[in-house]
Amino acid sequence: MSPINTATDLSVQPNASNSPVARGDLTIRVTRVVRHTDEINSYVLQRIDGLPLPACEAGAHVDVHLPGGLVRSYSLCGDPTLTTEAYEIAVKREDSGRGGSRAMHMWVREGEILRIGMPRNHFRLAHDAPHHLLLGGGIGVTPLVSMAHALHALGAPFTLAVFARSARHLALSRVLDQAPWRGNVQVHFDDVPSPTSPATLVANAPAGSHAYFCGPEGFMTHVRNACQAWPAERVHFEYFSAPVKADAASARSEADVFEVVLARRQQRLQVPAGKSIAQVLQGAGVAVDTVCEQGICGSCLTPYLSGTPDHQDTCMTEAERATHVAVCCARSHSPTLTLDL
Repeated sequence: MSPINTATDLSVQPNASNSPVARGDLTIRVTRVVRHTDEINSYVLQRIDGLPLPACEAGAHVDVHLPGGLVRSYSLCGDPTLTTEAYEIAVKREDSGRGGSRAMHMWVREGEILRIGMPRNHFRLAHDAPHHLLLGGGIGVTPLVSMAHALHALGAPFTLAVFARSARHLALSRVLDQAPWRGNVQVHFDDVPSPTSPATLVANAPAGSHAYFCGPEGFMTHVRNACQAWPAERVHFEYFSAPVKADAASARSEADVFEVVLARRQQRLQVPAGKSIAQVLQGAGVAVDTVCEQGICGSCLTPYLSGTPDHQDTCMTEAERATHVAVCCARSHSPTLTLDL
């Protein structure tokens, strides 16, 4: 999956990928590239110094720093027990996107040296669930494959349902066919008579199931609607990009001017309409790590002390929202929002 930053175009020359970029926490080498479909490649990443990579739980993602200053977040799709040896990501080329996936497909080859960020995880498994229903739309299956590995190792009951336009568009089909948990996999195609709806699987899920889903916006809306009657703690999801905001309240919030107070710096900054808190902080010389700039990846989460944030992220739980704010996208319902900065 691919939460995307605000870079709008690909400005990379072929020879620009021959040297590592400066940003990122770890220097890695791309040790293997596998072509899965006409649009999807997977990439195996290992540390260039041979040391172990940080261990990751299922659902984690990493920021990949690409030539031309692009940064993209991709879910890890390999076996979590093997993440200290290598990370594996899968990338769908989006020709109408903003450049990151095209850069991966065009310039990143075996032997390429890149920088990546430390793994983050806002899409964790609930290990006390009696059953796990994993629903993946298109390339959204990537974090769910990692979850399937983890659940199989635990002996936990789960179903992985994958939805694709057709067989030739099925992401990671070889992985699904060869996995030791392939008996838990259901594959559903749109180009067959009377295709199965994700909502049908939600309705028929065993009692107490937890649902996990990732995919394009239409798929996400469909599954979230199907899960409306479920308790919030049993519904887990991760977006590719921020959902479209169509309500009048969001439009008013975007137009509001408010003030942020930096408690430790004893500084007050005005956030005008059309600018994010992160942009204002960066303009004042305050370092803020932003990658997706849409409230998806969690790189910019910042603790707040008072005020009423207008949370517009999709990466935090309600409990996390009680203490933190995604400064790349949040506004404020109150005239002043005090940050622990």
